[in-house]
Amino acid sequence: MDAPKRILVIDDSEITLAMEKAVLEARGYEVRATSTLMEFEKTLQVWRPDLILTDIHMPEAKGTDICRTLKNEYGTQDIPIVLFSSLADDELGKLAEQVGADGFLSKANGLDALGEKVDELVSSILW
Repeated sequence: MDAPKRILVIDDSEITLAMEKAVLEARGYEVRATSTLMEFEKTLQVWRPDLILTDIHMPEAKGTDICRTLKNEYGTQDIPIVLFSSLADDELGKLAEQVGADGFLSKANGLDALGEKVDELVSSILW
């Protein structure tokens, strides 16, 4: 049996973060959830995710900047990154392409669609 796939999530909303974590864990993923950039960086130093899911609009840093940085750092450039935002799909898709993200998910689809969309994305990106 394969080990559960690891997902690192960063979102500044504690409530949204808790719901995202619950949805993904219910799908069998091992999830670490962080709400600050410092927490995210510390987690990334000691735990290697298979996928990173990042909100775009956060007070400390934009998810697009996080994506650009990680895609240019040795040791993290091969970790798939998915942008997660309430922006419209077309705008979110353009942003994902501009910053080198491996995929995107719109929060407009609701948390009910999160697990299914992550399953689809990880199947096409990772496995």
